[in-house]
Amino acid sequence: MGTTFGMDKKQRIQTFSSGSSHAMTLMAVDLDENGKSKKWMVENSWGPGANNGHLIMTDEWFNEYMFRLVIEKRYITDKVKEVMKQKPVRLAAWDPMFAEEE
Repeated sequence: MGTTFGMDKKQRIQTFSSGSSHAMTLMAVDLDENGKSKKWMVENSWGPGANNGHLIMTDEWFNEYMFRLVIEKRYITDKVKEVMKQKPVRLAAWDPMFAEEE
């Protein structure tokens, strides 16, 4: 649509312009010939609505507006398993990643 926004993902989180506030279930991914994701199908947790509750988002949109994933351990890579062995960093309650949108 030709619209651009001046902040990147980090800036939007820091200024509370964007945040984690809604959950959806990943249903499918469309991969290119090199195995790179192009589009994602999600099921909206708000119920059926349009398209029986299924939405398609581009990989660019997914990268820009997805904040958290919950994944069964059997699907994660060994590299991610190594990261999970690190001591977690506890964020303050007022950290933008935990702020609720109003």
